Amino acid sequence: MKTSLQLKVLDALVHMHAAVKNVQMYAADSPVIENSIERLYLYFLDILREESPLIFAESDQQATVCGDFIMQKDQGTAHVQFLLDTLFNFGLESITFEKGLIKNELDSFITLIARKPEHLHHLGGLAKLMKDSKIVHIRADKKTLTLFLNDDRETDDADQSLSETVSQTPDSENDPISDRIAEILKALRRIKEMEEGIESFVSEEQRERINQLLAWVIGWLERETNVTPSYKQTMNSMHNLIHGFIGQGFFAEANAAISVLDKIKSGSLPKNAQIKETVAECLQHLTSEDNIDFLFKEINVNEKNKTADAFELLSFFGEDLVIRKLLDTVRNAKDSKERIRIIHIIREMGRKAIPAIKENITMDAPWYFLRNMAYILGRIGNENSADSLKPLMIHKDKRVRMEALKSVCLTGGSKKGAILLSVLPGVDAELKLHIVETLGKIKHTEAIPVLQDMLKNKSAMSKEAQISLQGKICDALGSIGSPLAIPILTEIVESKSFLGIGGAYPTEVKHAAERALNFIKRKL
Repeated sequence: MKTSLQLKVLDALVHMHAAVKNVQMYAADSPVIENSIERLYLYFLDILREESPLIFAESDQQATVCGDFIMQKDQGTAHVQFLLDTLFNFGLESITFEKGLIKNELDSFITLIARKPEHLHHLGGLAKLMKDSKIVHIRADKKTLTLFLNDDRETDDADQSLSETVSQTPDSENDPISDRIAEILKALRRIKEMEEGIESFVSEEQRERINQLLAWVIGWLERETNVTPSYKQTMNSMHNLIHGFIGQGFFAEANAAISVLDKIKSGSLPKNAQIKETVAECLQHLTSEDNIDFLFKEINVNEKNKTADAFELLSFFGEDLVIRKLLDTVRNAKDSKERIRIIHIIREMGRKAIPAIKENITMDAPWYFLRNMAYILGRIGNENSADSLKPLMIHKDKRVRMEALKSVCLTGGSKKGAILLSVLPGVDAELKLHIVETLGKIKHTEAIPVLQDMLKNKSAMSKEAQISLQGKICDALGSIGSPLAIPILTEIVESKSFLGIGGAYPTEVKHAAERALNFIKRKL
């Protein structure tokens, strides 16, 4: 491939990587996504006019384009690694783009590969979903992956390969359920014993076998009505199974198993008291520091790219515990990108996070933590939580004060005016200006006496600041539009100094008062 064409291909990869990230980060109707897809589509049109089909593949752990290796200096870049990860995670031999590609096909394809491979598997797999989406000019060719151990290894049960473990003939329905759990656990041990021990080595067929076994186990849990010694033993095995799923990164499978236990515990799946008690014990043992720390590591680092599944699992361990852990992460994280990601997770939890956030608003907390708490409350809070933002509007850090003001304005509702009025005497000069302006915009009539007193009383602020504040107060009184303000505004307009000594308001303030007065009179 010509160097000039390969450079175009690399640029396209950069934009494809960005498009996938945007799909993962933004709402489906976001202009950011639409713009990134449009740019990527134009790149592909340009390339396909010169080279069709365009084939991305992997060879010897390096990326290739139409059979040629991508230049060595580019192999380690983020966008090339993204291509390799996409091929690897979806078990693909290659991805092919053909002439005739239309933007809707590209949009659908990017949306699909932006999702987690296991989610697509549960929906029928990438190939089926591409067909359902009528993608005909993009082809994702599946890789045939065979896992095996060296022939000279011992061949007893403990050393069977993962391929052998998960491709056995299904047990008959009469076999003890514990045998099926044991078979899954054996498969997980094989994975752990393999070099690097990562879940991505499992083929689609092997994972399907694990899910088939798990479905039988879940079916048994849903049907069983008696607590016997074997039931309790099976629940111990369930604990080991879910713990193994979590440890090996099989978060989707762990969610499927733990959700049925949670339904039994909550009563949405009716069972007798003994079963509910046994299941509750199992769930309590799963709420271990090891499991929680492992899942939070995934949320913080996103090592396996399964943050959503990890978060869903944590929710089964108790929302209060999860929220407090997330808040601790926001407080202690040194990396701003990590804080932002956790903040978005907390936002998605909605109002259930408010009590823990309010508890964590203390003046000894780091400024960035308090600003983040104010930001979150501004997005998930309501009138009842707006009061907790009042202390932050007198915080020593300006960034905290301004964020708290924004959030009160967003969530204060009918309490907004009263909250702002209550903090007005104690805030700094800059925030006073913003609050006075806001009181005018929301036409808070109750503010009129306080604003009038502020016009009459001298303060310790500089002359320039005083003039600016008095002008804002006059504007606010005009915006409120009440005739109650006419006397004070008239007084300001008509004020005169005696022999140039005192008595008169500055010209700027008089002009502001005159504007406000005229505005009120026009409305009468």
